Parts: sequence; structure tokens; C-alpha cells
Amino acid sequence: MPLASYRMYIDGEWCHATSGATFDVRSPVTGERLATLPEAGREDVRRAVDAARAAQRTVARLSIKERAEIAYRVAEAIRPHLDAWALDLTLEQGKPIREARTEVAETIPNLLWSAEDLKRIETPTLEGYSKPETTYLLRREPLGVVGVITPWNYPWLIPAEFVVQALICGNAVVFKPASTTPISAVHFVEAIEKAGVPRGAMNLITGPGSTAGRELVENRSVDGLCFTGETSTGEEIAHRAGLKKIGLELGGAGPLIVLDDADLSKAARDIAFGCFNNAGQVCCANGRILVDERVHDRLATKVAEEARRWRLGDPREESTDLGPMNNEPTIEKVERHVADGVRQGATVVVGGHRAIDRPTRQYYPATLVDGVTTDMLLGNSETFGPVAPLLTFRTLDEAVEVANLPRYGLSMAVHTANLQRAFRLARDLKAGQVVVNDPVLYWDYNHPWGGFGRSGLGRVAGRWTIESFTEIKTMILNIGESPGPGSSENVP
Repeated sequence: MPLASYRMYIDGEWCHATSGATFDVRSPVTGERLATLPEAGREDVRRAVDAARAAQRTVARLSIKERAEIAYRVAEAIRPHLDAWALDLTLEQGKPIREARTEVAETIPNLLWSAEDLKRIETPTLEGYSKPETTYLLRREPLGVVGVITPWNYPWLIPAEFVVQALICGNAVVFKPASTTPISAVHFVEAIEKAGVPRGAMNLITGPGSTAGRELVENRSVDGLCFTGETSTGEEIAHRAGLKKIGLELGGAGPLIVLDDADLSKAARDIAFGCFNNAGQVCCANGRILVDERVHDRLATKVAEEARRWRLGDPREESTDLGPMNNEPTIEKVERHVADGVRQGATVVVGGHRAIDRPTRQYYPATLVDGVTTDMLLGNSETFGPVAPLLTFRTLDEAVEVANLPRYGLSMAVHTANLQRAFRLARDLKAGQVVVNDPVLYWDYNHPWGGFGRSGLGRVAGRWTIESFTEIKTMILNIGESPGPGSSENVP
């Protein structure tokens, strides 16, 4: 496969880094180099921010209709390339081609939904209370320059939740994707360029988070910042960002709780999907499986059967269910968590080690670990790999305590046939969403997405995305008799 060469996009031009530095993208599927890209330094980021600052007023002055049409045109620009860009996604990220096609395709309704939400955004008119003859008119206005930093696990879908949405809210954007999956970001920006955005309104920088990402976070000309990634990085960003409006979509160790009255076959299928889809590299994966001890043995048998059905292989093949993990640090973390569990008495039932007969060492099979406890890494941390850790509980109170223990609160799930118990758990579980009789891995275009505690700040999806990328401005109108010049009436 010939080595491709891509460039960044700054101020309406595809360009190299000022220093001339580059980095390579290597495929987790084959081990081969796929492409070389510019390695942006701080000066490149500043140039992108300056271009965005100069263009922002032009974007803000576009009508709602003109901004919504940008989203429509981006969606149309993606359609002809769906299969080719899905293959590039598989090669650089590692996910099966079936998942890759779905991911690229889902960016289209995501963009269209956001355009409709923009068209229907509403703000209230309030009547004065302390000054009865005053009316308050509220309106939403753009933040200004928005930085978007996205991860490698969904290099199409996550940018498609933020980048165009920030633009159509009237902001100018500087977008930094993960360094292991920048090819998808280049293609996405190619579609945005074809949509005809004002020069400088859309900027793409590629390079390491330690330099390019840090400059974007710390730059005082950036008004808003959106980051998706692990919790420790999000905490550092919150510390460094200063007085920006920030949105953080961070990690999770989402528990799926199986009660004694659950449909165990359905629960086992949902466990497998939520643990093994995208090789478990999902912030809302089924991070821990909490099962009532009375049905543990039957559920464990069913989950083991499901795990054995997930075919590990070349993700370019249609029959493959599980491709390689994206990068070495992530697979090493999985190995460390499984080894820690085994050392403390857990049992690997299925999988549990790298495949040795593959083109790279990043292939890790669907894995079931039983006998996990809360003092193990598998039981209290985010593993971020294709592992189903089984823990048991005796009472609902114990299940809630264990579920809430790590203080991650992104997505949680409960399987039960009892509506009363479902509502009780939904009330007591500390998470941005609680899913009933489906996997923890659940997402839609239009419901508020975001976490409690260590899982982040803010909400996106649907109208909540529009709210995230705008600020409220209040116009105060005195509609009564205003005191004229020289009036003795006291005006506070």
C-alpha cells in the first residue's frame, strides 16, 4: 500500500507545519505505515486560532438558514465517499468494516438533526419582577472561537457531534484529532471545505496533545473548549483552560446490573455487545457486570457462550466481529487489569491474552473474567478493552453501592422485569443516563449526553449541543414611562 501524505487545514489552505515536522500513522490492522501528517507546533496552533478569530464575526453574521445549510452540504459531501472513508477508518483505528461503515454513515443524520435543532432553538421572554414594567428578551449568541479535541475510538462520530455544530452556532473552530486516527479527521474537514464555509472559520491541526493540544487549551483567544477523552486528561484540561466555557466528555466504568428476574439470554447478548463492540474501546462500554448471586451461574454460562461467538480477525473482512485494539498503551492497560484480577483470585473463563498469530500484537479476543471484586482494577476502574468482568451482589442496596463506588457516572444499565425496581435504581444510580433492559453502551442523536462526577461536565446531543456552543444574552427593555431629563424620580 503506497504511503499517503496529508496536510493540515489553516485559514482556508491545506498546509504543512511551520517547522516542517511530520509524524506517521501506522495501522493496528497490518502494522504498515498508512500516512504521514504535519506535526503542529504551538506556532501553528496560534496561527489557526488567529485565523478563527478573524473569521468568527463573518460566521456569526450568517443567517440561521445559511448556517443550517452548511450542515446539509457537509452531509451530502460525505455520502459519495462513505465506503472509501470507512475503509480508511478501519485501517487506522482497527474496528471491523461493518462498524466503520455504520460510524461514517451515522455522521449524516447527526449533522442533519443538529441543523433542525438550530432552526428550532427557543429562548424565553420574561416579565420583570422587581421592575414590573420591564421585559427581558433572551437570545443565544456564539461563544467565539471554539477548540475541539477528539479521541481515537470514534474518529468520525465524535467530531460529528461537535465540529459542525460549533460552526453552525456561529463560532469559528480549531479542531485537533487524536494522533493515531487523523486520516478520518482530514476526510471530515475535506467534506466541510466542500460545504463552503467562510475562510478561516474551520481549521484542522494535527499533532501531539502535549504541544498542539496544550496550546489550544491554554490559548486565551479560545473562548470555548470541547474535549472527549480519559478522565485524567480532562482534569488537567479543566485546570489549564482558565475562564473558557468547557465541555468534558470523560471516562466511565459503566455497570450493567442484572437482577434475578431479568431475561438472562437478552442480558447476555447485551453484555457481549456492550463489552466487545469496538473492542470495548468505548467510554460507555459495559465496564462492569453486576449480577445477582442467585442467577450468577446461569448468566456466566450464557455470557461465555456469547463471548466465544465473537470472531477475532482481519477487520476488513465482513465476517469479523472484533478487530485489533488501536494502540499499545491501551492493550497494555487491559493486560494489566486482567493480570491484577487473576493475581487476586479472579478466573479467566474465555480469552484473556493477546492473539499471537496476527499481523500485529494488538489483537485481543473477547474475554470473560469471573470472580471479580471491587478491590481489583477490573472492578473499580475503566479497563477500555474487550473484557466482561463479572461481580456478584446480594441486595439492591449493595448493587447501587458497588455501581456508584468509582464515582464515574456516564452511563449505567439495569436488566429487570420489575418496573418498580427499575425506577428505584434509575433514581439511586449516579449517572447521566440509566438504561433499562439494554446495554450501558447506548447513545442517540437527541437526548442529553454527558456524565456525573468523574465522567465529565456539560451535555451534548440534540438541542443541548446548541446550548453548549452558545451563551445567553439578556436584552432589558423598559416598556413603561421612563423618567425624562431632570426628573426627581429615583432610578436604581
